Amino acid sequence: GSLYSLSSTCTESGNFGKANITGEIEFALKYNFRTCILEVCIKGCKNLAYGEEKRKKCNPYVKIYLLPDKSPWSKRKTAVKKSTVDPEFDETLKYKIEHSQLRSRQLQISVWHAGALKYRVFLGEVVIPLAAWNFEEDSMQFDWYPLKPKLEKPEDLIQYSAELLVSARLSVPAQYQNLQSEGIKCFGNKDQGVLNCQLQVMIFGAKNLPVLRSAGMLNSFVKGCLILPDQAEVKQKSPVLKKEACPQWKHLFVFDGVTPAQLQQSCLHLTVWHKSIFSSSDQFLGGAKLGASKFSEFFGSMDLASQGVLQWQEVLHNPNTWMDFTLVLH
Repeated sequence: GSLYSLSSTCTESGNFGKANITGEIEFALKYNFRTCILEVCIKGCKNLAYGEEKRKKCNPYVKIYLLPDKSPWSKRKTAVKKSTVDPEFDETLKYKIEHSQLRSRQLQISVWHAGALKYRVFLGEVVIPLAAWNFEEDSMQFDWYPLKPKLEKPEDLIQYSAELLVSARLSVPAQYQNLQSEGIKCFGNKDQGVLNCQLQVMIFGAKNLPVLRSAGMLNSFVKGCLILPDQAEVKQKSPVLKKEACPQWKHLFVFDGVTPAQLQQSCLHLTVWHKSIFSSSDQFLGGAKLGASKFSEFFGSMDLASQGVLQWQEVLHNPNTWMDFTLVLH
């Protein structure tokens, strides 16, 4: 598997369903100390529940995250196997990560059914705390693990209380400014002509970022990923601020050529990272999301989801007006 083979989808979108969880998944973990790469080798599953019980249909695939990071950069997926409850994947998914970072991470391995029209059904998951895993050089032990229901609130995950200070606005061209008082309602879904709008996001700074014992002072930067309705991704990155505990980037992300109707169904991921001087892998410090409610599964909690949706709507309903937000990183 490719080291950075992120799919064209930053997140899963569409309709979600749940099955009665059955079956097992077979996988092995290996850590290469020389290259600092964690390999997740997905062999297969057996006795899965049907994704669509009435039609006896199951098109399974495996998705993994290196928790607590649920940003697009953390997601890896296998190919979809058609019409089987005993799929064989034989795929290796990889992460570049320092061995010292593994202690604070959990590997979430979940199985999903891919239905028509982006319909997804959760078939079960396994969550592995990597702090307790015995990584031995060149050892690769495949085992079967029972699939379990989704953890609603993993109590033992690291909770971040860090905050990201941002300001955002939808910049609308002058010829449309007479519509500004009505906000986004005036555009409806037929705004293909309004192509030269801009989403502008000013990244002011962050506070209460987690202290990394291994790193000392932080060299932090922000990644932005705007996911459009067709699953296209527009990515931006701020400069690195070195040795700043409370960084003030004052950096502007500009997303060109977007329409209000597009943004109604879009999601913006903002994640903060530490740039290690001695390592080629960056350390995740926390993330936040603004966006459409269909992405709510990926906000971590319904409270954060509702807040992210409301903040996004504020921006869209007040064109050409800067809206200030303090985003809790999680």
